Amino acid sequence: MKKNKIGTTVKLTVCALLLVLLAGCGASKEDAGGSAEEYALEMDSLKQAGLGAMSLLYDGSVWTYAEEESTDASLVFRDTDNSVLGISCSRESYYQHPLDMLNTAKQIYVTFPGYEEIEAPAEKQVQNDSWYEWVCQYEEDGVETIVLQRFYGRNYYAYTISYVAEKEAYDAGKNEALKVMNSVVMSVPDNEEAEEKAKEFLVGEWDLGESGYLVMEQDSTYTWYMDSSKDEQNMHRGTYGCDVENAAAGFAEGEGVYFVLFPEVFYAEGKEGKTGSPKYDYLVSTEQQPDGSYQMLNGSTLVMYDMMKQ
Repeated sequence: MKKNKIGTTVKLTVCALLLVLLAGCGASKEDAGGSAEEYALEMDSLKQAGLGAMSLLYDGSVWTYAEEESTDASLVFRDTDNSVLGISCSRESYYQHPLDMLNTAKQIYVTFPGYEEIEAPAEKQVQNDSWYEWVCQYEEDGVETIVLQRFYGRNYYAYTISYVAEKEAYDAGKNEALKVMNSVVMSVPDNEEAEEKAKEFLVGEWDLGESGYLVMEQDSTYTWYMDSSKDEQNMHRGTYGCDVENAAAGFAEGEGVYFVLFPEVFYAEGKEGKTGSPKYDYLVSTEQQPDGSYQMLNGSTLVMYDMMKQ
C-alpha cells in the first residue's frame, strides 16, 4: 500500500510523450566531496541514466530503478524507505516556463487534504542551467507526505524531477535526492533557425488598438505599452520566443507565426507589480486583412486582437 500511495503522486507529474534516450554526463571530485579514496568508492556505486535530453548520475546503493513503474517518458527510483525519485519529460504544444509548470503542479497539490507550501519557488542553477525548486506537504489516505520538485523548461520541452517521501522519512533521503538532482546535465535542442525566420515578421512596432502598443526587438526582448504614447508608467517588458509553425494551432510555415512573451517587469500607473502569468502565448495569422492588419489570438484566453505594423 505504501508503494502505491507515493506512486500515485509521482504519476501526476509524468507526461506521456516519447523522447529519444540520451546519455552523457559526469561528476567532479568537488561534487562528491571527501578524500580521493572516498571519491573512488562513491564513483564505483554511481550509475548513469538518461531521459530525453537529460542525463544524470545516481547511487545504485541508495536508489533502485523501478522498471515496472517507469515509461518511455518517465523514470522512477525508490530507496529503502520506499521514498520515490521520479523524473518526467514531454514536448508540449507551446513554449515552456518552469514557473508556469510549477503553478500547474500546485493546482493539483492544493486539492489534497493538509496541503501546505513548505518552501516557496526558488531559482536554482544546476550545471549552468536554470531550474525552479518548490516544496510542499499534503496528506494522501491520511499519510503526511512531502514532495520536493524541480522544474525545467526550454522552448517546447518540459522536465520535472520529484522527490516524494512520507514525512518521517523525508529528511533521511533528501540529501541523496538532491545529489541526483544536482548531477543533471541538459542538452535540449534550440529552435534558433525557426525563431530567426519568425522574427522577420515579428520584429518592429505593432499597434494593437485599445489593447496597447507592442514593440518586439531583434534581441528577443519586447515591451508592451498600454497605449501608443509608450508611457513607461503603464507597460510590461521581458523576453519572447517564437516559431514559424505550430502543429497544435494547425498552421505550417508560411501560414502563421507563434510567439510567447515572458514578462519580467510590470508597471501600472507607475507602480511596479506582477503579471498574472509567467508566460503568454499568441498565434498570428500571416494572412493580411483588407485594412492591412493581422489577427492575433491569445492561445489561453482565445481573445482576438488586430495588430497593425507601424
